[in-house]
Amino acid sequence: MSVVKKKKRVSKKNKKAWGKYSDIRDVEEFLEDQRLEERLGKFETKPDSELFVVDTGGDNEDNEAEDKKPLSAKLQKRAKLKELPKCFEILLPTSKVQDPNAKRNRVNPIGSKLTALSKITEKRKTEKKVFEKKLAEAKKNRKMAIDKKRRNKKVKENFNTDLWDNETLEAKGIPKTLCDEFISPEAQLHNVLTTQRLRPKPPLAKTVTTRAAVETPHPGVSYNPSYKEHQELLQQVGQHEQKMMKKEAHLLRVTNGMFRRITQQEKENQWKEEMSAGLPQPHNPSNDPESSDTDNEYKAINPPVKNKKKDHKARRKQREQILEKERLKREKIDKKKITDLYKLRKLQSTISKTEQTQATERDKRAEKRAETAATALPALSAHKTPRAEPDYVDPATLSGDLRNVQTNTNLLRDRFVSLQRRGALAASKVMMKKKRKLKSYFKPGHKVTENDIEKFMKRSAGKK
Repeated sequence: MSVVKKKKRVSKKNKKAWGKYSDIRDVEEFLEDQRLEERLGKFETKPDSELFVVDTGGDNEDNEAEDKKPLSAKLQKRAKLKELPKCFEILLPTSKVQDPNAKRNRVNPIGSKLTALSKITEKRKTEKKVFEKKLAEAKKNRKMAIDKKRRNKKVKENFNTDLWDNETLEAKGIPKTLCDEFISPEAQLHNVLTTQRLRPKPPLAKTVTTRAAVETPHPGVSYNPSYKEHQELLQQVGQHEQKMMKKEAHLLRVTNGMFRRITQQEKENQWKEEMSAGLPQPHNPSNDPESSDTDNEYKAINPPVKNKKKDHKARRKQREQILEKERLKREKIDKKKITDLYKLRKLQSTISKTEQTQATERDKRAEKRAETAATALPALSAHKTPRAEPDYVDPATLSGDLRNVQTNTNLLRDRFVSLQRRGALAASKVMMKKKRKLKSYFKPGHKVTENDIEKFMKRSAGKK
């Protein structure tokens, strides 16, 4: 052990100086040995069986070990059951230091000791056979789970299903072009376009068969109608036009009609008035009242207020008025209560009547809803089906023979619209592309003649 050379005349008044200039290694080694003995125990206290092993086998021990058969996996597992699991080894104390408090009270964990209330509940459950029922239910559930497993195994062992069946794939929304290929259904769905992927089939129309394919037109539309039928058609067309005119007038009233028209001069005057609001106006002495009676006397704008106190009589009168108001108010409330009592029968009758009317209206609405649902077209698209407008033939264009008939409608368009009205086709909207307005420019150059300029000017004037 190397000895630290002590310096002469060194101050050791602090703890740091004592550690720096004094040798304490022997004390530290002694304390470490003592701690090790506390952890592992002293050699004097340990028995000989822990310190020494008696060799009884000799040289034949290896041969005996070779003759022994290795244990099976099952026996090895059973042998390990007696051993302490490794996960609990960390909880065991590694130190051999004794507990300083020898008389330590053992604390039972929460829930280990039954309380008086839990004893009563457990007794009731045993009397009602709750635990027995739970056991029976657990056995039943276990049996059901085992049966389900067995059934699943049987299904997996069945090889009758056709993996290359095209119908199942087509039902999922995969086109025929991909059904024939030797790829998994997940890959087929992945390769299908997003617009075609699992698109639901639209429901069949309820009213395609009930509605007539060709709607019979009004007899007044014929090329040679009777006077009565033609007048009926005119009445229908007139009513329809009146409805459309009312709708148009309403739209004008709620849009353009809401704003009144004014002249440019009125608009300017209004703007000046609005913009000059709040600004100091020029003083006009002619408009001042009592301008003639001008004196040098000072007059305050707000006259002084006198703190006039109320006397006893005024306060008594005020108190009496408040009490009288309260009395009248209470009398009114009491009177209203009496009248409400008499009105109870009337209120009850009105309530019952309103309930009856509401019930009848509810039934009517339900019937109407059911009728519309029965005859409603399937929602094949977001657009609504076009309504049929009444056809009209002008009396001047009427002719007695088919040779001079003037057609107002298109047969192909009528058939297309009728298919939409019957729900056989999805309602569509005519989408017109806007034509771009191309501007033409004249690029002047040294080769341009006067004739070219005249042609360009004529072309531009014609377009305008």
